[in-house]
Amino acid sequence: MAKLTGGQVLVNCLESNGVKIVFGMPGVNVLHIYDALRDSSIRHILVRHEQSAAFMADAYARVTGKPGVCLTTAGPGLTNAITGMATAYADSIPVLVLAGEISSSLIGKRKGVLHETDQTSLLRPVTKRSVCVLNAADIPKIVSQGFQDLTNGRPRPVYVGLPDDIVESTVNLQRPGQTGRGKKAQVEHVESIEAAVRLLSRSRSPIILAGGGVVSANASLELVEIAESLTAPVVTTVMGAGSIAGDHPLFLARSRTPKVVDEIFKKADVMLAVGTRFSSLSMSHWALKVPKNLIHIDVDPEVIGRNYRPRIGIRGDAKSVLQQISNRLRSKPQADRSHWKKTAEALKASEWKKLESSHPTEVKIVMDIRAALKRDAIVAADTTILSYWMQRIFPIYEPRTFLYSFGYAAMGYGLPAAMASKIAFPERQVLAVCGDGGFTLSCQDLATAVENHVNIPIVLHNNGGFGILRHIQKTRFRQRYIAVDLRNPDFVKFAESFGAQGIRVEAPEEIAPILRETLRADQPTIIDFSVSLNPPP
Repeated sequence: MAKLTGGQVLVNCLESNGVKIVFGMPGVNVLHIYDALRDSSIRHILVRHEQSAAFMADAYARVTGKPGVCLTTAGPGLTNAITGMATAYADSIPVLVLAGEISSSLIGKRKGVLHETDQTSLLRPVTKRSVCVLNAADIPKIVSQGFQDLTNGRPRPVYVGLPDDIVESTVNLQRPGQTGRGKKAQVEHVESIEAAVRLLSRSRSPIILAGGGVVSANASLELVEIAESLTAPVVTTVMGAGSIAGDHPLFLARSRTPKVVDEIFKKADVMLAVGTRFSSLSMSHWALKVPKNLIHIDVDPEVIGRNYRPRIGIRGDAKSVLQQISNRLRSKPQADRSHWKKTAEALKASEWKKLESSHPTEVKIVMDIRAALKRDAIVAADTTILSYWMQRIFPIYEPRTFLYSFGYAAMGYGLPAAMASKIAFPERQVLAVCGDGGFTLSCQDLATAVENHVNIPIVLHNNGGFGILRHIQKTRFRQRYIAVDLRNPDFVKFAESFGAQGIRVEAPEEIAPILRETLRADQPTIIDFSVSLNPPP
């Protein structure tokens, strides 16, 4: 038995669960936790704003497949992180959020103590579980439950509040072993799998829609096997991007390409939808129609039938369900679907030709960026016109290589997400794609990048404003502009003031060679370009 502070117990539990990195910012309520971190094997990344800590934990989870962890102090420290937590919640990302709390004896008393707020209730709408520790001896059990929640069923954030008196108090505990891991959701209704296989094998024009659940379940191999067995074109959501390689013959488009997707959905006779909620953005605000013969697979039974009624609904882990479908399909005779493949290829080629003709500058910039990167390069995109184009046409070859705050569309995500990705995989190419508006929401964490030698290029589209909102005001509000123009700093000098590098690009064709050069740089680099871009049609 060892006498440990609550902070030491917590840090030991994190170590026992394989946590290697914590993103955060200290405050008076969590100094005992930070003191314990100093003697641990865990690397702490100090941010300049707690929202960045949550964004970084989110991105770390996306690229590694392991839970991300962020740590803040009580009150404003935690509330600053809520946008990042909501981002993780919206996109089903496992993030453990640890935050200080006021003294346990004062919680709920409304005495006006510093940082007082009902944090546990405040976090419930953006977490899978929100709890406050009231006894240091309970920390191992609560942390164990937290990791089970993070890895069982639909992954979403978990919040654990840690009152300052609890992390300061001492308790006699053995060093905890590895706590329980969540189990994959068991597949239900084997007869439904058999029915799905019969429906798919008899189809003449099947289509597959792959969502983020395919990526989180590491089910890309199984998905591609089924697509090849059926000669079925594959559409992915943005969250499902990379679940089939962008240059695979059966990859058709991402669902953010509404015209071609609408056409293929109308022509299909069966749809296999895996790991998707059919969210508003993925389905063009539900204007996209799906075949009546819809097979919907998801780990979360609550989303099956919520937006589109399936003929067959299967609750289970995507990898396990797809394995069973793939195994059964091998013994089934398959129709000649070469005509269907040609139909999909023609739709894809026609759409690409239209985009190249109508938006040559935007298409060239996106493809030039892709050509400068390796296949496994990671791109973290902020909410900006350039990233809207990337969501649609940027070729993505591997899962977990395109990061975007899709469900919440939080500005400021790109820079911290790219930093976390590079910290997780220092040997890989990592790129941040930002607009000037989004970048200035998290630009202070350029200091974090410099301090931690996170040498990433930041492609910064500097159009002097909130470009997509300006476009909407132009087209829908008869050019009545308000609050969309920005007076920006000199971003080259801004970068240099942090100890980073800044390069101003004068022409679109300069972006790719400069990007190639800065990918090898020994410091973060802002690539500032001001080319006029229009949003996708």
